[in-house]
Amino acid sequence: MSSSAKAGRPRDADRDRALLVATQDLLAEVGFDRLSIDAVAARCGAGKTTVYRRWAGKPELVADAVALLHEIAHAPDAGDLRTDLVLMARAWHDPDSRRDAVIGGLLTGMVHDCGLREAVNQAISVPYKQVFATVVSRAVERGEVPGDRDIDLIGTIFPAICFHRLSVMAEPIDLAFIERVVDGVVVPALTAGGASSAGDATSR
Repeated sequence: MSSSAKAGRPRDADRDRALLVATQDLLAEVGFDRLSIDAVAARCGAGKTTVYRRWAGKPELVADAVALLHEIAHAPDAGDLRTDLVLMARAWHDPDSRRDAVIGGLLTGMVHDCGLREAVNQAISVPYKQVFATVVSRAVERGEVPGDRDIDLIGTIFPAICFHRLSVMAEPIDLAFIERVVDGVVVPALTAGGASSAGDATSR
């Protein structure tokens, strides 16, 4: 959960999760602009003070609700760059496409609400970048990736493509798509010109 959630009081994990799931549902149904703290609380049979004791406001609540759909517990460490990237990217996959509807409800709000953009950045983008950097640094140590790659830039490729696919193309993020992006874009961007790619080319 993001640092925007208030600390210093006993927490009820089940209640927290129920509020976040209710927020997800409302995002999918009505979008960010029409979502309200009152509606989230009512859906859980709680008062709005229950929500405000946990989150500073709607942007922080929404960011944590979306982050719950992209949880990466730790950086994968399968010993292979491609496998680790696919495992990491699976956080974007939702078999029933519920997550895609939630993201769709979020995007319009991010266009004009800087507080929401910052909250989403802290809840989703920053943790993703940290995990990506860990995965790539291990690959550098194994000799799969040259040490001169622009990790910050390359790390934005997959999320950017996913947001475009969801918001502009209105198509789902399935496992086949994840593997296409990892194999066709992310791995080549990381390994082009390195020892591993040279070795692969030689073996073909």
